[in-house]
Amino acid sequence: MPRNRDLLTAGLAATFALILLSFGAHLPVGSAVRMGPGFIPRAVGIALLVVAALIVLKAFLTRPTRARDAAPEAPIHWRGAASISFGVLVFALLIQPIGLLASATATVFFSSLAQQSDGWSERVILAGSLAAIAGAVFAYGLGLPLPMLPNFL
Repeated sequence: MPRNRDLLTAGLAATFALILLSFGAHLPVGSAVRMGPGFIPRAVGIALLVVAALIVLKAFLTRPTRARDAAPEAPIHWRGAASISFGVLVFALLIQPIGLLASATATVFFSSLAQQSDGWSERVILAGSLAAIAGAVFAYGLGLPLPMLPNFL
């Protein structure tokens, strides 16, 4: 008998894979040397479908443990899931209006709220340093035309 949690996980992975594949379906793929805009969505979508298939296979091939022998399932840490999701949303909403440096700083700061042990000073230092590294890598190292600072500066 397959485990319901495994099947739910496989279903979520397959759903995300199909969403990626549908978004990238109309984009040119290119080649491995000269990737088009549809290469990454298609590659990640196919990889997620393979992972989903492996999870389903594992669910059907493993023997279920008896209820008294099974270890209790770990609870879902909603604080971490919520703060990281909020951090990604903040980045998506702020990258254009305020630039890469400020949006990356906000993203790292909000995502770091997932961990309970760090103090505020560590979060600020982490956010600032990772934003500076992101700015150096993406804007200067890769030469991507991302706005670094807000338009009004």
